[in-house]
Amino acid sequence: MSALIFPGLGQLYLRNYIRGVLFCIIAIIGFVIIMETTWSMMMVIAIDIEQGRQRLDINTLILVIKESLKVYENPAVVAAKFAFISSWILSSLDAYVTVKRYPNSALKRSGE
Repeated sequence: MSALIFPGLGQLYLRNYIRGVLFCIIAIIGFVIIMETTWSMMMVIAIDIEQGRQRLDINTLILVIKESLKVYENPAVVAAKFAFISSWILSSLDAYVTVKRYPNSALKRSGE
């Protein structure tokens, strides 16, 4: 579940609530920062087009978007991307190791 849906859900399924909530919170914070940055960048471009400061042709938009992608080099956004991806990978590995270490507990829960 961690690998397919969202970080931490595998831990919550395995009743490792503290780890599950921790992975979820880290992933949510990273996701929110990334999405807020993306939304802000899109709104600046949209407002520029609406107010006539930006032409609405594909070549110009491609250049503007490429230039706007520099915002993702901001240290806060880089840290958010790292946190999100790390929480996804680590939660998947943690859930896998937990199931391998305690296979009976996972089997009992799936039969409930």
